[in-house]
Amino acid sequence: MGKILLLSFCVFPFFCNASEEVNAEYTITSLYSGTIGKSNITMSLTVSDGVIFGVYIYKKFKRNIFLNGAFSTDSVVLNENVGGSTAVMTLKPTMDGYQGQWCEKKCLPVTLLKHDTFKDGQLDNVKISDSEHGDYELKITFEGNFENILLLDSIDTPTVDFIDINGDGFYDVIVRTDHRPNNGSQSVYISTDQGFVEQKELSGVNGTLTYKPLTKNIVFESKDDCCEKYNKVVYSFNKGKLIKINDMYFDYTSEKGYSENGNEVSKAIFESY
Repeated sequence: MGKILLLSFCVFPFFCNASEEVNAEYTITSLYSGTIGKSNITMSLTVSDGVIFGVYIYKKFKRNIFLNGAFSTDSVVLNENVGGSTAVMTLKPTMDGYQGQWCEKKCLPVTLLKHDTFKDGQLDNVKISDSEHGDYELKITFEGNFENILLLDSIDTPTVDFIDINGDGFYDVIVRTDHRPNNGSQSVYISTDQGFVEQKELSGVNGTLTYKPLTKNIVFESKDDCCEKYNKVVYSFNKGKLIKINDMYFDYTSEKGYSENGNEVSKAIFESY
């Protein structure tokens, strides 16, 4: 799967059969740090078509607390989705994040500072078009400027995730081209001063990519067709350098798992990624 930034024109319009551009399906995931009352937290929120969901942890306790809710131009309402919690956060956008309150039996003030932005300015829209040959062209527009990404051999209509996976504070791009839950595929593009540049090693890994923003792990998950054997390949960026953390599998039938170097992997360790 490759990326080509291109300027294109058609010499013979009769042979130009690309379809009309339509809005692409996309999500934006942002990382925040802040406080609830006097307690420090880290939060990840994903916005998709009027819906918002995410997770946060108290830095002291390191326990995932999942969130879901809705947003408008002037407010966000998030419900905790863990155990029997009835806590609700009501937030208002600020210049650099959110402010509001967390309420259950009592209310506490909430302040969140956003860490991510687009390198090329405000995102205007994301369009996609296809050709009679099955290729897709993705057009990402920022305040009048745009980048085109040509996607070859896409199985499904591509969808886009904007998320900072290398920790530089700028949204990168994950274009999902096969939407199977375990054995999917995607192309990964890193935001640079020259635009979005494909990270070929990540694009070439088999399995469905999930980014874990609170641990900063990039996890590829796949499943063998024959049995209950699942595979995970884990990467992370350290000061801009891509590092392979682990390559392992766990067989839920035999209850055994191993890493690529032959070390035994427990179910708990496997699922912790």
